[in-house]
Amino acid sequence: MEIETRRLILRDFQLEDLEQLAPILADPRVMQFSTTGVLSVSETQEKIQSFLASYQNYGFGKWATFSKDNNQLIGYCGIAIEQIDNKEEKEIGYRLDSKFWGQGLATEAAAAVIQYGFRQFQFPYIIGVVECKNKASVRVLEKLGMQYERETIFDGIKMDVYKVYYS
Repeated sequence: MEIETRRLILRDFQLEDLEQLAPILADPRVMQFSTTGVLSVSETQEKIQSFLASYQNYGFGKWATFSKDNNQLIGYCGIAIEQIDNKEEKEIGYRLDSKFWGQGLATEAAAAVIQYGFRQFQFPYIIGVVECKNKASVRVLEKLGMQYERETIFDGIKMDVYKVYYS
């Protein structure tokens, strides 16, 4: 799988991506609103393994996201299956290296991923789950055309659920 945008390339993760992803997921700023907190190298390796398993099981998952400028891994973006309110949902998720924040890259990547989900898999809708305190991520979801739906408890934390429908 490969998705190309104006500034990014998204592709399936490979085990060799661990070296570039581990420092990103070990950054407390990047992981501030993650339910796991910062990840060790071995935990990042487990996360990559879970992405690979998702590709096998569902044909999609979180994808390695690279800057076209320098072919540097800057994080991930993709769709995961999550249990939300006792229902399997397709959820958009993204994490970018903090050096790349504020440039619209999360929105660019997520918009391409959502369109891919709608076109390739005919998902009727995709959700986003976010802590209301994570203002930057809320803005990304709103820029994607997602509408606030409701509150939920996800991994023991009060979160807001946003949704965008296929149109």
